[in-house]
Amino acid sequence: MRLLSKTGRRARAALLLAVLGGFVLGPGALPAHSAAAASGGTEKTGGGQWKFSREISVPETAPYYELYLDEAVYRSAAEDLRDLRIQDSTGAPVPYYRESGAETVEEHSAVYSTALIHKAVKETDTLLDYQIKPLAEHVDIQGNRLVFELPAESFLKHVEVWGGYDGQAWELLGTGDLYATSGLSEDSITLERSYKFSYYRLVVKNNPEGLEFPGLTLVDSSREWSTAAFMRQKTPQTEITQVKNRTEMVISNTDRLRIGKVMLGSTGNFLRRYELYDGDGVKIPVTGSGELYWLDFKDTRISRTEIQPVMPVTADSLRVVIYNLDDAPISITDLKIEYLVDRLVFAGGEKTPYALLYGNALASAPQYDIINFKDRISGEQLVTAALGQEAPVPVTAAEPTGTSWWLQGRWGFNAIIIAVSLLLILIVARKLGRTR
Repeated sequence: MRLLSKTGRRARAALLLAVLGGFVLGPGALPAHSAAAASGGTEKTGGGQWKFSREISVPETAPYYELYLDEAVYRSAAEDLRDLRIQDSTGAPVPYYRESGAETVEEHSAVYSTALIHKAVKETDTLLDYQIKPLAEHVDIQGNRLVFELPAESFLKHVEVWGGYDGQAWELLGTGDLYATSGLSEDSITLERSYKFSYYRLVVKNNPEGLEFPGLTLVDSSREWSTAAFMRQKTPQTEITQVKNRTEMVISNTDRLRIGKVMLGSTGNFLRRYELYDGDGVKIPVTGSGELYWLDFKDTRISRTEIQPVMPVTADSLRVVIYNLDDAPISITDLKIEYLVDRLVFAGGEKTPYALLYGNALASAPQYDIINFKDRISGEQLVTAALGQEAPVPVTAAEPTGTSWWLQGRWGFNAIIIAVSLLLILIVARKLGRTR
């Protein structure tokens, strides 16, 4: 009986030692996925830490807000912006969807044919009236650019464009120049916005020779108007050098902005061919004829000093090569770029202020339900929010390194339990053997 009593006490002691061993190991010995579940679910990020935070200020309470990104975000965020996160004042994620101005740059046009219905001469001016043919019955006519059929001879004319609903009352829409000279031509007038007029009048100023403009095409282009809110301008860092008979301009784009246009300021008469390359020397296709020109006449100026890639470019640098042949280099007085930004649309709430986080190369792109309601939200009145100053996010403590990491895994936990169990069994067995 005494032997059994001692054995029982030793067994109970072994069991108690095993339990105490489990407490000593603590929660750090639990499998990693169990510890994560105990701490509560978090948004899937793919790992890593965010480097920067910007407060988002809102002027008023609204169901939905729009937030346009700026250069600092593009400079530090992931190139595809997958690491953008919006949080409310409690740190909870705020769902959003992103709209890119670059996605709407592709031309989408409706083209209307017309008929010349009236021609008149008023002193030295020629008046030409055109009627627009609708695309379908009971469908509104809408256009923002007029493209004219030009005379065969060389000319340059100042013109006025008028619009009307009935061909009787007219509204002045704008002025411009139409010309075909020195191998250059301009056959269109772009209006300030889209109009729904059924009639257009072209007034050709000072046209005693009676030049004819027999055809007109009305175009409704979404290219310029749909991207207007996404457009920004800046003066970039630029290096200009003269290499033999070429002028080379290297434009820095370290912020990886989506450059849609390069605008040059210059003086003097010139006509030059140019090419556009990225930083790796790959040629970038451009719209137009690939020529820059500035021609001053007695009472007018013909110019085209803008370089527009077919699609926005995010290369870290652009190189413009202007071929001067035997002429002196052109005088460049100014250079600006026009670039496109992205917009975040997110739902409003009471937990303000909001914050934008970015700068996490390991983050994965979030997936929110709000994208499914994009079409409905686009019809809402969006209130514009603003970004505050950029601030670094405090770095959280890293996980222990060295040999302790394996203790927190499933295999480490199992190995410790087995080792402790074997040790206790061995101790008990030896004690029992001595008792006998």
